[in-house]
Amino acid sequence: MKLKIHLLTILLMMLLIPMSYAQTLPELQNNQSSDYGIELEKFYPGTIVLELMQAAEAEIEAAVNEAYAEGYKAALLQYLPELAGLRISENAMRIKLENERKKNKIFWLSSGASFILGMGLQFIITR
Repeated sequence: MKLKIHLLTILLMMLLIPMSYAQTLPELQNNQSSDYGIELEKFYPGTIVLELMQAAEAEIEAAVNEAYAEGYKAALLQYLPELAGLRISENAMRIKLENERKKNKIFWLSSGASFILGMGLQFIITR
């Protein structure tokens, strides 16, 4: 009998515990409308609402463009010295590449000339 009472008490507590954790939503404050000067009881024409929305969109777009430009300028100023250094090293590498190409061209021209000269000498000697 005692076991049944204890079991029922435990089961009842298990049912009541989740209810004790339930929370009620906080009520919305009506003071928010006074911050913006909007009276909620009045009706506003659609044209005024549309004008306000367009003005807000224009301000948002201007703020985004300004922030983008500022970020772009900051990045440009941050990486400008590195970019200048890379351009200098690029020019140096281009000059080295052109010098190597000239050396390579001279090598192949001399190799080709010596091959033709060797073939000619072999032809003359074996004749």
